Amino acid sequence: MQPPTSAPNTAAPWWRRGVLNGVLLGSLAMGTVIALNYSEIPGLTRILADLPLAVAISAAVHMLQIFFTALAWRALLPPEQRPAIATMMALRWYREAANALLPAGAILGQAAAARLLARQGVPGNMAGATATVDITLEAVSQLFFTLAGIALLLAGRETGGLAGFALAGLGIALAGAAAMVAVQRRLPLSLIERGLARLSRRWPAIRPDAIRDFQAAILALHANWPRLAAAMLFHTISWVLGAVEIAGVLWLLGHPITLADALVVEALAQALRNVGFLLPGALAVQEGAIIGAAALVGVPASAALAVALVRRSREVVFSLPGLLAWQRAESRPSA
Repeated sequence: MQPPTSAPNTAAPWWRRGVLNGVLLGSLAMGTVIALNYSEIPGLTRILADLPLAVAISAAVHMLQIFFTALAWRALLPPEQRPAIATMMALRWYREAANALLPAGAILGQAAAARLLARQGVPGNMAGATATVDITLEAVSQLFFTLAGIALLLAGRETGGLAGFALAGLGIALAGAAAMVAVQRRLPLSLIERGLARLSRRWPAIRPDAIRDFQAAILALHANWPRLAAAMLFHTISWVLGAVEIAGVLWLLGHPITLADALVVEALAQALRNVGFLLPGALAVQEGAIIGAAALVGVPASAALAVALVRRSREVVFSLPGLLAWQRAESRPSA
């Protein structure tokens, strides 16, 4: 008589299932931080030590930005499918962590966040569609924000050559947003289906026809103006809060400026930041953009550099735990 066989262990502990992903993700994050931010680490350390209140102001305002961008994504979902706001804030946090530390991280982070949203019980096509439309609306709302900043800048100021660079950044954002909308509305369905069909031979879980459900969900969202308007409003509030962050930090540094001037700085800095969209956190581009834009409203270069380093310090402080929390979320079983 053979001894009874034990039942297979189908649910390994989360730490065992996630250890490889955790090591790889952690190594990638730390390697990125060390390799790409090495020259800035001493400056970031000094900022954290010398200006902790400035970093705290930046962090507090950014928490509000995460709140409103999470509301924007959540507004696109059908009311009966909307997870808790805290869940949406966590997904947004993961995306921003990837954006700050990984190349082309905004796209990578949004894809991962959409997958995690689907694990909350939201249908996969709806999770992917809302994530795609949300990142498009964020880009479109930035266009209006940048136009407002350029209008304020041109109202009686000598801009030098920076306005041209800002317009170039605006053009990049406009082209990107237009391309995203065009591709979403005219996906090459047959071509994609053939590619997915080939992949499904190796990975049977892939459904070639899922791309049609995905586009149908996107087109339904494009026709739902109340949800689009709500998401645009929340994203616009988030952009304005970025100006509040700059005004608050400069006030603390003894260089107060009006909210209108802070809006000019933030709008131009974000437009110029688009030039470095492939770099993690637009490394070095963001700092130069803030310094150049701040000079146009009379902020000394030293104070503007401090603002840029405060923002970079806040990004690092937020992003490293965000990557670890993202890895932990990936290892949890589906809801």
